[in-house]
Amino acid sequence: MLTVVSSPTSGGTVAVSPVATKYLATAVITLTAMPAVQHVFVGWTGETDGIADPSQPVVAFVMGDNPDNNRTITANFAESNLRYTVTASSEPNGGGLVDFLIAQPSGGYLVNENVSVYAVAQTGYVFSRWTGDLRGTDNPRTILVSENKSIIAIFNPTVSIYCSPTEGGSVTLEPESSSGYATGTEVTVTAKAAKGYQFDSWEGDLSGSKKSITVAVNAPLTITARFEVQPSRWWVWVILGLAGLFGAVILVRLVHARMNKGVLDEPERLDD
Repeated sequence: MLTVVSSPTSGGTVAVSPVATKYLATAVITLTAMPAVQHVFVGWTGETDGIADPSQPVVAFVMGDNPDNNRTITANFAESNLRYTVTASSEPNGGGLVDFLIAQPSGGYLVNENVSVYAVAQTGYVFSRWTGDLRGTDNPRTILVSENKSIIAIFNPTVSIYCSPTEGGSVTLEPESSSGYATGTEVTVTAKAAKGYQFDSWEGDLSGSKKSITVAVNAPLTITARFEVQPSRWWVWVILGLAGLFGAVILVRLVHARMNKGVLDEPERLDD
């Protein structure tokens, strides 16, 4: 049986992996000391056989044989007035900012204090992820201030699409993204006219009259696709109607001429 205790009990806790009520002699066990706020880890004491460096907060060892099948290890903690700072920044500049749920004191946070941080995107950007001493995409996040930390919030520019008039058609983006685009991403913008409309041109951060254009997203983009009502094609029907009329007249004349020719060409009959 493995027994792990903290001294003092208010000084911190210990995570044991794997967790079991009884271990084989060959089991490899990992201990992680987690100091409470305003405390630091001092070292491991007790039955520390197999632990390479008892001064490290994370250690691994083989359970080993024990005559009474018991082993006790103590994690020792001490109070501390150490303070550390959290430096926060964002990329790109102007994409957003990082704020703290509890404002950072002038001297920094207490050692091993858990601090909540959150990213706030500016207009035209969305939060993407954390980097530096903080990783992941959750927002807000909590960071353990065990030393001086530096965190960076990454924001992605967005592409805003409008159609004028709104019923004139639609616009597709390839690739599509609901979380903005990493700076420099190339996106193909394609306009599709609705029935009765035709694409005219692009406005805003895109220009030209090509239905499909590829653009690099280096900053927030606002793009408007302009559509116009298709011109009436009444003249086509007029031409077709006239063509049909003239065709009918010509056909009648040809038939009439053929009939007249038949009468004129009929041979005379001789009376018996």
